[in-house]
Amino acid sequence: KVAVCMRDITKTFGPVVANDRIALDINRGEILALLGENGSGKTTLMNMLSGIYYPDAGQIFVDGCEVSIRSPKDAYDLGIGMIHQHFKLVDVFTAAENIILGIKDAGRSLDLKTVGEKIRAICDMYGFEVDPNQKVYDMSVSQKQTVEIVKVLYRGADILILDEPTAVLTPQETEKLFAILRNMRDDGKAIVIITHKLHEVEEISDRVVVLRRGQCVGEKMTKDTNAAEMTNMMVGRQVSLNIDRPEPVDPKPRLIVEGLTVKDADGVVKLSDVSFTAFSGEILGIAGISGCGQKELLEAIAGLQDFESGSIRYIDPDTGKEIELIGKDPREIFDMGVTLAFVPEDRLGMGLVGSMDLTDNMMLRSFRSGKSIFTDRKKPRQLAERVVRELAVDTPGLSTP
Repeated sequence: KVAVCMRDITKTFGPVVANDRIALDINRGEILALLGENGSGKTTLMNMLSGIYYPDAGQIFVDGCEVSIRSPKDAYDLGIGMIHQHFKLVDVFTAAENIILGIKDAGRSLDLKTVGEKIRAICDMYGFEVDPNQKVYDMSVSQKQTVEIVKVLYRGADILILDEPTAVLTPQETEKLFAILRNMRDDGKAIVIITHKLHEVEEISDRVVVLRRGQCVGEKMTKDTNAAEMTNMMVGRQVSLNIDRPEPVDPKPRLIVEGLTVKDADGVVKLSDVSFTAFSGEILGIAGISGCGQKELLEAIAGLQDFESGSIRYIDPDTGKEIELIGKDPREIFDMGVTLAFVPEDRLGMGLVGSMDLTDNMMLRSFRSGKSIFTDRKKPRQLAERVVRELAVDTPGLSTP
């Protein structure tokens, strides 16, 4: 049975068309994977269904009736709930308090014992594990995600949207989540997963819809497609999924990290006695789920993180001289002739200034290099043009924020 029917949905942000006349059906008793590259319009489309954005054009039907969804409350009233990639929980509240937060009349007759019983009933039904009295700040990432899912179920949602739900989970936690989603599907709920992980699409979904550059470019039953076909639909051309890994040519040590220990502002050890060597001519992967210290490790190398002990040495490729980076700020590292480029995980918060255009963002690295008191805008503009051209940046123009 069709739960949601979206027709000719269009959404623009200035000159950028995020969704272009998209048609999509979501069925009850089915897990639908919404697949596409970054920026293909997946989250924008679902944000319109969950009441965060309002479409510029098009129609949305829920259970056959045309609806106007102007807020998340409207979406909840229609039984639609979205679990966002970045959780929207209050850290100092318990699970139960977060789950009933914002429910009309919940505050007047607030009986947390009854709330707790209802939460436990939902958990027993689908296989969740939630302690209603546990504070959010004491929870793991997967527990927080579970609270978010229970929160939408508590509000009566039977159409669930999950935005990149496995990005922060271990493989074991992912398997547990998938088991719960299958239980919910078998109970007749309509479930949409926004993702770009092909193996997860194959494992969990019944049907897949592929978006590319804001348009719907394909729809298949998962059993009738494969990873290669889905990839080709996502990027619009034939792609080989076999990665050629030639041996590194003449690798030499470039970065030597020894005994690095880092604590956060609360005194919690984030890195304990970490040592490794990165060589020239190779790509070194650092694995681990979000929050396991990768951020602190990279920030320590870039001179952005205080440290307890240890050493980070850079070996100059021309002279062979060792340069100690630990204790130096990014400016000092740059002045020593070490060209270290750091791309943070929080690109919008730490890496870019969202209100400035492309050229101005390019100048964030180069504005000190000129001899004049006036900034040189010509070179950063040329660099911005080159980046847009070579990296196929999807932008209306260099002056777009």
